[in-house]
Amino acid sequence: MKKLLITIMMIAGFVGSIMAQDVNFTIMRTDGTTATHTMSSDAKIYYSDTQLFFNSNGETVSYELSSLRKAYFSINDNANEIENQQLAIYPNPANDVLNINNLSENHIVTIYSINGEIIKEINVSGNAQINIGDLNPGMYIINVGDMFTKFVKM
Repeated sequence: MKKLLITIMMIAGFVGSIMAQDVNFTIMRTDGTTATHTMSSDAKIYYSDTQLFFNSNGETVSYELSSLRKAYFSINDNANEIENQQLAIYPNPANDVLNINNLSENHIVTIYSINGEIIKEINVSGNAQINIGDLNPGMYIINVGDMFTKFVKM
Protein backbone atom coordinates (compact mmCIF):
# COMPACT_ATOMS: atom_id res chain seq x y z
CA MET A 1 0.00 0.00 0.00
CA LYS A 2 2.85 2.39 0.88
CA LYS A 3 4.48 1.72 -2.50
CA LEU A 4 1.22 2.44 -4.32
CA LEU A 5 0.86 5.75 -2.48
CA ILE A 6 4.45 6.75 -3.23
CA THR A 7 3.95 5.84 -6.89
CA ILE A 8 0.76 7.91 -7.14
CA MET A 9 2.42 10.88 -5.42
CA MET A 10 5.42 10.69 -7.73
CA ILE A 11 3.34 10.41 -10.89
CA ALA A 12 0.96 13.20 -9.90
CA GLY A 13 3.79 15.51 -8.87
CA PHE A 14 5.87 14.80 -11.92
CA VAL A 15 2.99 15.20 -14.38
CA GLY A 16 2.12 18.55 -12.78
CA SER A 17 5.73 19.69 -12.92
CA ILE A 18 6.94 18.20 -16.19
CA MET A 19 6.75 21.44 -18.17
CA ALA A 20 8.69 23.44 -15.57
CA GLN A 21 12.42 23.75 -15.26
CA ASP A 22 14.43 23.12 -12.09
CA VAL A 23 12.17 20.47 -10.61
CA ASN A 24 13.21 19.14 -7.20
CA PHE A 25 12.28 15.80 -5.66
CA THR A 26 12.24 15.95 -1.86
CA ILE A 27 12.13 13.06 0.58
CA MET A 28 10.96 13.72 4.15
CA ARG A 29 11.98 10.97 6.56
CA THR A 30 10.12 9.85 9.67
CA ASP A 31 12.92 11.32 11.83
CA GLY A 32 12.14 14.81 10.42
CA THR A 33 15.20 15.12 8.16
CA THR A 34 14.83 15.87 4.46
CA ALA A 35 16.85 15.28 1.32
CA THR A 36 16.23 17.29 -1.87
CA HIS A 37 17.42 16.23 -5.30
CA THR A 38 17.34 18.33 -8.48
CA MET A 39 15.93 16.31 -11.32
CA SER A 40 17.87 16.14 -14.56
CA SER A 41 16.18 15.22 -17.83
CA ASP A 42 17.25 11.59 -17.36
CA ALA A 43 16.10 11.29 -13.72
CA LYS A 44 14.44 8.06 -12.65
CA ILE A 45 12.54 7.19 -9.48
CA TYR A 46 11.83 3.55 -8.76
CA TYR A 47 11.52 1.15 -5.82
CA SER A 48 12.08 -2.41 -4.69
CA ASP A 49 10.31 -4.24 -1.87
CA THR A 50 12.15 -2.23 0.78
CA GLN A 51 13.80 0.78 -0.87
CA LEU A 52 13.04 3.88 -2.95
CA PHE A 53 15.74 4.81 -5.48
CA PHE A 54 16.45 8.19 -7.10
CA ASN A 55 18.81 8.20 -10.07
CA SER A 56 19.95 11.41 -11.78
CA ASN A 57 23.09 12.24 -13.75
CA GLY A 58 24.36 8.69 -13.27
CA GLU A 59 24.22 8.80 -9.46
CA THR A 60 21.79 6.66 -7.46
CA VAL A 61 20.60 7.35 -3.92
CA SER A 62 18.40 4.91 -1.99
CA TYR A 63 16.05 5.30 0.97
CA GLU A 64 14.42 2.64 3.15
CA LEU A 65 10.65 2.75 2.50
CA SER A 66 9.99 2.25 6.21
CA SER A 67 11.87 5.49 6.99
CA LEU A 68 9.83 7.70 4.58
CA ARG A 69 7.15 10.10 5.79
CA LYS A 70 6.44 11.71 2.42
CA ALA A 71 7.92 12.49 -0.97
CA TYR A 72 7.04 15.47 -3.13
CA PHE A 73 8.03 17.53 -6.14
CA SER A 74 8.63 21.27 -6.14
CA ILE A 75 9.51 23.89 -8.71
CA ASN A 76 12.20 26.51 -8.11
CA ASP A 77 10.13 29.47 -9.28
CA ASN A 78 9.04 30.97 -5.90
CA ALA A 79 5.62 31.86 -7.34
CA ASN A 80 2.71 30.77 -5.15
CA GLU A 81 5.18 29.03 -2.83
CA ILE A 82 4.11 27.31 0.37
CA GLU A 83 5.78 28.93 3.36
CA ASN A 84 9.08 27.14 4.11
CA GLN A 85 7.91 24.20 1.97
CA GLN A 86 6.67 22.60 5.22
CA LEU A 87 2.99 21.85 4.89
CA ALA A 88 1.35 20.89 8.19
CA ILE A 89 -1.74 18.70 7.88
CA TYR A 90 -3.31 17.30 11.04
CA PRO A 91 -4.77 15.33 12.72
CA ASN A 92 -3.86 12.26 10.76
CA PRO A 93 -5.92 10.10 10.92
CA ALA A 94 -8.87 12.52 11.05
CA ASN A 95 -12.61 12.16 11.64
CA ASP A 96 -14.47 15.31 10.56
CA VAL A 97 -11.97 18.18 10.16
CA LEU A 98 -8.51 18.34 8.60
CA ASN A 99 -6.33 21.31 9.60
CA ILE A 100 -3.81 22.79 7.17
CA ASN A 101 -1.17 25.25 8.38
CA ASN A 102 1.64 27.30 6.82
CA LEU A 103 -0.11 28.56 3.69
CA SER A 104 1.39 31.95 2.87
CA GLU A 105 -1.29 32.89 0.33
CA ASN A 106 -4.34 31.45 -1.45
CA HIS A 107 -3.98 27.88 -2.64
CA ILE A 108 -6.33 25.33 -4.10
CA VAL A 109 -6.43 22.19 -1.97
CA THR A 110 -7.31 19.07 -3.93
CA ILE A 111 -8.26 15.82 -2.24
CA TYR A 112 -7.86 12.66 -4.34
CA SER A 113 -9.06 9.12 -3.72
CA ILE A 114 -6.33 6.50 -3.64
CA ASN A 115 -7.38 5.74 -7.25
CA GLY A 116 -6.53 9.30 -8.34
CA GLU A 117 -10.13 10.55 -8.62
CA ILE A 118 -10.65 14.18 -7.55
CA ILE A 119 -12.96 14.10 -4.53
CA LYS A 120 -12.91 17.73 -3.42
CA GLU A 121 -11.29 21.08 -4.35
CA ILE A 122 -11.22 24.02 -1.92
CA ASN A 123 -9.58 27.46 -2.08
CA VAL A 124 -7.78 28.19 1.24
CA SER A 125 -5.12 30.48 2.75
CA GLY A 126 -3.26 30.83 6.04
CA ASN A 127 -4.39 28.23 8.56
CA ALA A 128 -7.46 26.45 7.22
CA GLN A 129 -9.89 23.78 8.32
CA ILE A 130 -11.39 21.45 5.74
CA ASN A 131 -14.57 19.54 6.49
CA ILE A 132 -13.98 15.89 5.60
CA GLY A 133 -17.01 14.54 7.46
CA ASP A 134 -18.67 13.67 4.14
CA LEU A 135 -15.76 11.45 2.99
CA ASN A 136 -15.89 7.68 3.32
CA PRO A 137 -13.35 6.13 5.70
CA GLY A 138 -10.09 5.33 3.94
CA MET A 139 -6.81 6.73 2.65
CA TYR A 140 -6.70 9.93 0.57
CA ILE A 141 -4.03 12.03 -1.11
CA ILE A 142 -4.07 15.78 -0.57
CA ASN A 143 -2.39 18.26 -2.93
CA VAL A 144 -1.59 21.86 -2.03
CA GLY A 145 0.51 23.85 -4.51
CA ASP A 146 3.21 21.44 -5.64
CA MET A 147 3.16 19.30 -2.49
CA PHE A 148 1.41 15.96 -2.02
CA THR A 149 0.85 13.96 1.14
CA LYS A 150 -1.57 11.35 2.42
CA PHE A 151 -4.14 11.32 5.18
CA VAL A 152 -6.52 8.77 6.59
CA LYS A 153 -10.22 9.49 7.14
CA MET A 154 -11.53 7.47 10.10
